[in-house]
Amino acid sequence: MCHPSPTSGPTDQEPAIDLQLHAATWLVQPHGLDVVEAMVAALDDGADTLAIASRWRSELADPQLASTALTAAVARRRARARWPEAERMLFTRHGLEQASDPTVASWRARRLAATDGDGSVEVWDVTAGLGADAIAVARAGAEVVAVEHDPARAILLEHNLRVAEVTASVVVDDALEVRVPPGARVHADPARRPDGDRTHHLDDHQPPVSRIVQRFAARSGLAITLAPGVDRDDPALGGEMEVEYLQRGEQLLEATVWDDPLRAPGALASATLLPNGEHRVRTGAAGELAVGPPGDHLVEVVPAAVRARLHDELGEEFGGWRLARHRALLSVDGRPPESPWYRSRPILAVLPAKPAPIRRWLADRDAPPIEIVLHGITGDPTRWWREIGRPPRGPQGWRVELIRRDDDAVALVTDAGGPPTGELDADDEPGR
Repeated sequence: MCHPSPTSGPTDQEPAIDLQLHAATWLVQPHGLDVVEAMVAALDDGADTLAIASRWRSELADPQLASTALTAAVARRRARARWPEAERMLFTRHGLEQASDPTVASWRARRLAATDGDGSVEVWDVTAGLGADAIAVARAGAEVVAVEHDPARAILLEHNLRVAEVTASVVVDDALEVRVPPGARVHADPARRPDGDRTHHLDDHQPPVSRIVQRFAARSGLAITLAPGVDRDDPALGGEMEVEYLQRGEQLLEATVWDDPLRAPGALASATLLPNGEHRVRTGAAGELAVGPPGDHLVEVVPAAVRARLHDELGEEFGGWRLARHRALLSVDGRPPESPWYRSRPILAVLPAKPAPIRRWLADRDAPPIEIVLHGITGDPTRWWREIGRPPRGPQGWRVELIRRDDDAVALVTDAGGPPTGELDADDEPGR
């Protein structure tokens, strides 16, 4: 059951409500669930959303119910790729956008729920939303209290907890006002789209991150989920906390801020690669490699390690150097050891970053498909492709990598020689 707290009440800048209370109450009933399933089936069969909405508005007494059910149906189909229980869960559009990836939530839950001995810990998820983290933490063995300020979303939250077959108490209250008992750990995932548009300023989140820190720091443990672009040195985070950057496959997904005692000893930043759980920690100030010209290989450090400022440490391990002072691209003579923390590509040519010499170099060779990648250079890769002679395009061949250095720009032709590196767009050093 949802338990309204005696201190409940909205803060002065709550996110826009995207679900009406009466619609949420209907949605979790058998008829509402049947309508959502029927809409999902129609969408799977290729039906148009306008046609589905028109049909159900004529069949339901309240048009708001049809709109709510259709939103839930569309969101459920989007959630399939990530959520094992998606076919029975209920989402809103904003709720799904905010929800943590289940792989990331499960990884984070292990630290939140960890104990030094017998028994379990109590974790309060003070911005529970639709339940992604609450479900993961409950499955990790903690006693969970899920706090949601919006009564309508709290109804969907309770439904999702039942579907996931986990036990958790649901409290309707404000994240900054709810009374968390001493000894409990706290997780918060503040909204990053309070007005519909993504914000990158931590104190524009709802609730503001600095207020979360002030309210819950120096307790039995605090974890804050944030977007992966957060800077470890952002003043809103206050004192010394660990920022863990989480990457699944090639995609940087989230960051988690850990306060003592959940913070790893001495950790300032860390990087984690999922699903395998590769993990590296930085405990001191980030070093800085020397800058040099391109060597035999271009080394592109994975985004999580770049955000954690681990790229210089990695480069030092294999004898590499930077290609520019403010860029995390590295180079080395010889092939570096295999590692999940970077991608290495042989450098075939070092050319001026101009179309004509690139075009001439390619014309003299039987080139495989070409991929054009810009590192710190503004412009359109398609325009570059046209100006270098429209060679065949595609990954897993050669890459024309246009790189802005400190005082000039250079074009490197590299041999990808394997799967594409994906969205490795984090080669600008954080905080520079």
